[in-house]
Amino acid sequence: MERDQLIDLTRRAVKLARDKTTDLAPAEHIVPAGNYTSVERHRRDVEMLMASPQLVGYVSELPTPGSYCTKTVMGRSVLLTRTSDGAVKAFNNVCLHRQSQVATGCGTAKRFTCPYHAWTYDNTGRLIGLPGREGFPGVQVRSDGLTELPAAEFAGFLWVALDPGATLDVATHLGPLAEELDSWGIGRWSPLGEKVLDSPINWKLAVDTFSENYHFATVHRDTFATIARSNCTVFDAFGPHHRLIFPLNSILDLDDVPEEQWNPFQNMVVIYALFPNIVLSVTIANGELFRIYPADEPGRSITVHQNSTPLDTSDESVAAGAQAVFDYAHSTVRDEDYRLVAGLQANLESGVRDHLVFGRNEPGLQHRHMSWESWSAVDG
Repeated sequence: MERDQLIDLTRRAVKLARDKTTDLAPAEHIVPAGNYTSVERHRRDVEMLMASPQLVGYVSELPTPGSYCTKTVMGRSVLLTRTSDGAVKAFNNVCLHRQSQVATGCGTAKRFTCPYHAWTYDNTGRLIGLPGREGFPGVQVRSDGLTELPAAEFAGFLWVALDPGATLDVATHLGPLAEELDSWGIGRWSPLGEKVLDSPINWKLAVDTFSENYHFATVHRDTFATIARSNCTVFDAFGPHHRLIFPLNSILDLDDVPEEQWNPFQNMVVIYALFPNIVLSVTIANGELFRIYPADEPGRSITVHQNSTPLDTSDESVAAGAQAVFDYAHSTVRDEDYRLVAGLQANLESGVRDHLVFGRNEPGLQHRHMSWESWSAVDG
């Protein structure tokens, strides 16, 4: 992001903090409780995610030709590779024979051998080895292979389409946000791994927790609220996506500092909501990625939490510090946000009230739900 834009966003944040207010939506917004509990709505949500480009990781997870990583996306195992010519490819991580996974984890490999019967594939997905070939006259070595999925590296991230026949157009999907996301560089920072939360909450309820900071003063009183202001957000929409600026508690110190001396990134957290299910958080020291998926029923979801850092992780003490920050952020989401909203899910399923109210001070939350509703109205 250009400095002029950062300064402008900082001015807006300072004014909101000074006035003890936040960006406001035009009106309150009502959302049916059934959006979080309905089996039919759950089916439509799954369709929406299946039809959308899926951001699945950082390009730094495939640093060199021959590197690979595996991802679980919507309950499917996906194998991503970087081939000898530097291209990124993605495949269903499913052997042609008995559907075993042919790879696990991440690393470097020129070939992948199924652990069940040793069918072997190269990193372009071609079948190159078939023990007992005479038993499979219908299978052609070097012609058949893993089912390829559309894949791309774009704006510093790895993307796939879950439909092999789909067209993956990430540039159109991101629109004006593409250049801004790429400018941060967080997808090229050192990756710190993945943590998974299998939670008794609807996937939209999980996403909701990242869409406002109104709850910081209560839910995160002893954690995030000691760092960032509560109920104070700069909001901007970009089609179905949006950006939130969460000012840090130090933001008002800038009143006594000339603008040319401002270091905006020392005073804010930047949150991106990418339609339909991705949350990115950018700070001066880390780039968090939350991939949030519907599970097998409305009241359950899977969150894959990743983190990256611009710091030199070859230094053991630096790596340990970066990992500690990751652990802290993850435990706060798990033990404060998700633990609390599990009770909300139970109340929603009880049917006691038929709707929720999103306030004017929750524009990100409103925008997220309106974007989902717009997709359903067009594609329903």
